Amino acid sequence: MSRSRSSVASDGHDRLEPRLLRAVEHDDVETLRQVVNLARENGQFSDNFLRVGLMRGCDRDKIAATQYLLGLGAKTDVHGKRLSPLLRAVERNHPRIVRLLLDHGASPETTDKKGRTALMTAAWRNHWHILQLLIARGADVNAKDHKKRNVLHNLAADKQCDWGEDVVELLLQTTCQVDGANGQDGLGRTPLHWACATGKRRFAEMLLTRPQGPIVNVDAVESRNKTALHLAIAHGRDDIVQLLLQHRADIDSRSDGGWTALHYACDKGFEGIVRLLLHAGAKINSQLLTGVTPLHLAAQAGHTEVVQCLLERPDLKRRIRDNFGSTPFLRAAQFRRKDIVLLLAPFNNVDALSVDARGACEGFEATIVDFGNFHNENRVQKMSVFNLLFGRDAENPRKQAVITVPEDSKVTDFRWIHLPANNMAWVEALLTKTFIEEGAHDVDSFKGLERSFRYQHRGQRTHSHFMRPLCQSTPRAPRGRSEDHSTEESVVGDQPPQILINGEVSETPNSPGASQRGRKPKKHGIERTDSYSQDDSKGSQGKKTNRTTKRGKNPGLPTKSNAKTSANEKHRSPLSLCKDPVTWNVCMFMPYLHFETAEGRQKMQEAIQRAETLNFPSMGTSRSPTRDEMLIRAHLASSSSTSLHVRRTLDQFFYPNIDTQIRDQDQVVYRYQTKGQGRERYWKEPKIFMVDQLWMWILGTNLIVTSFPQRWEQPKNDPLNVLDGIIEDINSKTREPVRSIYDLAITITNRCSGVFDRHRMGDEEYQFLDMFESSIGIATDRETVLFSRFNRASAQASSWLKSHRKLSRYAAASSQGEATAMETDTTILDMTEEKDGEQPLFVDNLLDIGQETDLLSEAKDIRDELNMIRTVLQHQQHVLSDLQEVTWDIHHGQHRLQHEARKRFKEQQRTIDMHLKDIDRMDKQAERIYSSITDLLDLKQKHANAFEARFARDQAAGTTRQGKTIMVFTVVTIVFLPLSFISSFFTINLNQFPRAADGDPQLDLSYVAKYTFGIGFGGSSTRASVDVAKEEVHVEWRGREGVGDRKIASYEY
Repeated sequence: MSRSRSSVASDGHDRLEPRLLRAVEHDDVETLRQVVNLARENGQFSDNFLRVGLMRGCDRDKIAATQYLLGLGAKTDVHGKRLSPLLRAVERNHPRIVRLLLDHGASPETTDKKGRTALMTAAWRNHWHILQLLIARGADVNAKDHKKRNVLHNLAADKQCDWGEDVVELLLQTTCQVDGANGQDGLGRTPLHWACATGKRRFAEMLLTRPQGPIVNVDAVESRNKTALHLAIAHGRDDIVQLLLQHRADIDSRSDGGWTALHYACDKGFEGIVRLLLHAGAKINSQLLTGVTPLHLAAQAGHTEVVQCLLERPDLKRRIRDNFGSTPFLRAAQFRRKDIVLLLAPFNNVDALSVDARGACEGFEATIVDFGNFHNENRVQKMSVFNLLFGRDAENPRKQAVITVPEDSKVTDFRWIHLPANNMAWVEALLTKTFIEEGAHDVDSFKGLERSFRYQHRGQRTHSHFMRPLCQSTPRAPRGRSEDHSTEESVVGDQPPQILINGEVSETPNSPGASQRGRKPKKHGIERTDSYSQDDSKGSQGKKTNRTTKRGKNPGLPTKSNAKTSANEKHRSPLSLCKDPVTWNVCMFMPYLHFETAEGRQKMQEAIQRAETLNFPSMGTSRSPTRDEMLIRAHLASSSSTSLHVRRTLDQFFYPNIDTQIRDQDQVVYRYQTKGQGRERYWKEPKIFMVDQLWMWILGTNLIVTSFPQRWEQPKNDPLNVLDGIIEDINSKTREPVRSIYDLAITITNRCSGVFDRHRMGDEEYQFLDMFESSIGIATDRETVLFSRFNRASAQASSWLKSHRKLSRYAAASSQGEATAMETDTTILDMTEEKDGEQPLFVDNLLDIGQETDLLSEAKDIRDELNMIRTVLQHQQHVLSDLQEVTWDIHHGQHRLQHEARKRFKEQQRTIDMHLKDIDRMDKQAERIYSSITDLLDLKQKHANAFEARFARDQAAGTTRQGKTIMVFTVVTIVFLPLSFISSFFTINLNQFPRAADGDPQLDLSYVAKYTFGIGFGGSSTRASVDVAKEEVHVEWRGREGVGDRKIASYEY
């Protein structure tokens, strides 16, 4: 003991913290007391001195030393970012120290530098007893750290998960908030969000099945509107997803951007979760705000299993476009997902076709025309649309039955494929098939073709869907150049491109625009081919070399092996010319005029109405549907995006958003064929004008795709069949042969724009413009007849007025004259009626305007329909002008082809201009008829007004005469009424009357006359004077009242 004291005394002036710490570590209270005393002696005793010892005691679980220091007044709480003794004891799991500190006033809400309380630390360290002690001592279970997380947040967000379920159960028995404003952290997440994000299924289950306290909301959203289900899917927690679905989590809730649970699962590629969500009823076609579907996300991310899972669902819509016009197929192609490109290809999804869609595909025939080295210069093939788009090879089911791109054919230079209906689904399937056959490398070019469908006009009615007239070109990356770019550079270098004309090699003139267009797609093609192709460079070069040799495109020196090929090219120089690579695709939409029978149009309209109302006849009691009916039912019934563009009448073309059913039944040509002069001819089937659409895509230099509709139940022998007419023009020996794909395009547009060419047709039944001229001639003749009738009625009215004016003079002489005038007037009217025979009286002719209004309506209808036809022709002018410019830009520098194309385009424009001139001439004729009828109605109105004024004057004169006659009768009545009254008074036998002396009862005449005439005339004259003066007094009185009113008004003013 003496040694210890001497040691302490010798070191009195040294720092005492080390001794203090050793004393605390040995839990030696006596030594601790000596150190404290020494510290007091030399001035080292302070709160900080005690805190150092207390921290060591709490850290090493030294009860005695800790209690001694607390007795000396050691502070249990610290300021600043330093760790408190309580937190140190909690971290070291010393329950007795914690209890001791709490007994000495330690605050359970003390926090560390992250804002975590002792309760959070005890729970996180899995110190159950300390946690229970803190809860019992009133620790705030809803306290939050600097991230605004409470204890359950921290446990759920912990990735190590070193704590047990007992801790969570203990906390859930308290009032700890798990939802609402108090249950959300800085990110707006609840403990359930964090449990789902970190994969703590048991924790999430305990939160969802909390026995007491606030109940967790399974659909609570965080700051980005994500639910727990979204977070669980995003982190691939399929077990938690199943748990949330069992607790009825909202499967269709949307986060920011419109993301659903299925979107997250498809984007991450979790096939199991996708199946869970689909089984639970997730909407498979839901779209983000950008229009992206789950299939879009799975396709672009390359999740093959997820795509296959989605394709198993029959309600999947594979062709939905996002806001950028991209389909899932195009997304897969953009991101080089070749396996998914094949999965989404239409020919690999035949099962997705409905019964009606497949029946329509099998019922309609597509046409393939190959141009090249054939016996008749071309080969025409007919096959079903189904076989073209979806058919498989009978010998090798892995291969397609038809190859659309003619590159592998040795004899085919270019190909024309025609689809018999304006069906976007068919066209997309065909273009997609071509894109895949070309290697799916030119994504930008294909996207340009897909973008062309965005020019569709959409409306509320079925006939409101049509393509806006346009013609545009999109860049195309040459496939051969992009596949073997390095080889080309080594062989060709910077040499200008060469073409073969008449067996001689010539250089193409340099063009700045052409060189730029050639470079740009070339660069893109290189990038796509290198990253997408699975073949090595040697194989690609070998294929390129072989194909170049076979096709005769090698710009190098001719060798012995291909000398024969060069010699054979002499008679096919134009075809060799069109084989030069072109870096543009051309897309064109153009309306053109056609016809349909009235019966066929009525059947088509009834089929459309049944499809719109889903009112289909039962299969057992009715006939089997035709191919036209199946096509309409497949693409119009219960479809959110209409892909079929039906044929439109002339009025439906011009008024796309109104119901034109009544107008369609009253076309000018229809009325001409069923009424008037047209009825005298024998019309088997009355016809009406229709406006069809020509869709055309020129794909490079060897493929052209067209689509235009055919008539309802297309008859075999149709003189105006557009397809047969084009094939006839191609095979015609009197026309220039079709040498390139652009010649073929001009031939197709020429036939469509000249269907009703008046100089081409010879059948009177189809001369619709002649029907318009005949209708105008009939209207002109009717206008002449009506004007002549008006002149005759006007002359009759003038004659009647003259006769009536002469006879009225006799009327003033005597009543006998009036009677004679009336008889004469009646005789004139009778004579007029007998003279006219069947014609009505002139008064009726002047007042009846029914025929004029009918003719006015006829002229208006003619002008309206001529304006509609003019609009169609003007659209054709603009589209063909654009096609001409595009063709010239593509073949800039090729003077021969450009000259031929210019000549053909001029012929087309000349034909359309001639039709427009005819339309304008007929419109002016109809306008003159309209103006003449308007003038005639105006003349009738003016004549009726004059005649009515004359009748009113005569009526007023007659009324005056009648008034005078009444006045005479009134005067006579006034005079004789008193006389008769007095005379009747004297007939009464009264005793007061004077009698004669002889007793005679008769009164004396003088007596009676004196009273009768005296009183009678006196009263009559007084009454007459009053009646005469009464009107004058009334006028004078009204005049005085008016003067008084004016004076009052002026005074007030």
